[in-house]
Amino acid sequence: MHFRQLILALSSVLAFLPQSLLASLPFGHYGAEGTVLFLNGFHFVSGHSDWEISANHYCVIIRDDMLQCAVYNTATAPAHLAGIEYIITTDAFETLDYEERQLWHSHVYEITSGFLIEPGLPSSVDHTIMKDVLVGTYGKTFHTWRYDQQNSAYPIGIPELVMGYTGDDQITPDFVTKRDELFGVNTTEIRESRTDIPPPAVVAGADSWKYGYVLTLGLVNKTSDTNFPPNDGCSNAVGV
Repeated sequence: MHFRQLILALSSVLAFLPQSLLASLPFGHYGAEGTVLFLNGFHFVSGHSDWEISANHYCVIIRDDMLQCAVYNTATAPAHLAGIEYIITTDAFETLDYEERQLWHSHVYEITSGFLIEPGLPSSVDHTIMKDVLVGTYGKTFHTWRYDQQNSAYPIGIPELVMGYTGDDQITPDFVTKRDELFGVNTTEIRESRTDIPPPAVVAGADSWKYGYVLTLGLVNKTSDTNFPPNDGCSNAVGV
């Protein structure tokens, strides 16, 4: 299903909900204007499986095969804008070369496990979106407010790549419990409700951490010409 169909799927169900409930749903009311999807899920930092993050995602549709999500860390108050996640369809992911694919993680387990949730939505709406839209997608996520600097006054350091979980016993159970308490949900019950969602095969190249690859960013310092082009007298400046 393309992401444009996400709006249709939501509209068909939301049309039957009372206006009082609709007013409380996070579609355009929180996060970036145009937000159509509010998700909470778990990330961990590439190379640091013990750096666990509960992340709120406010997602907008960029085109039929891609969502763009602003990611907030729920561990801080006020919540820090931690980074960005791009979510693409399986068809789009298969067009990427293998060097690029290693930056992306799959969402199959996040959905079938109940880890990825849509706080505030009726379970029937959640189930439709997870089954028909998100289960076969892939995410590329960078956090500019680093985990090891989350309590700093400013976003110190270079961005970090974060990944998603792919199996049981990879995340601290208490961390999941705290998330559930925050949103008033039960991950175990959500997981049981999604047993009818068939897990698609993960396309080769995703979840590179599973194969021992730890991807991190680094600063590269090199000399270059810092002179600006000569002014030829043309009036191309803004406001001229």
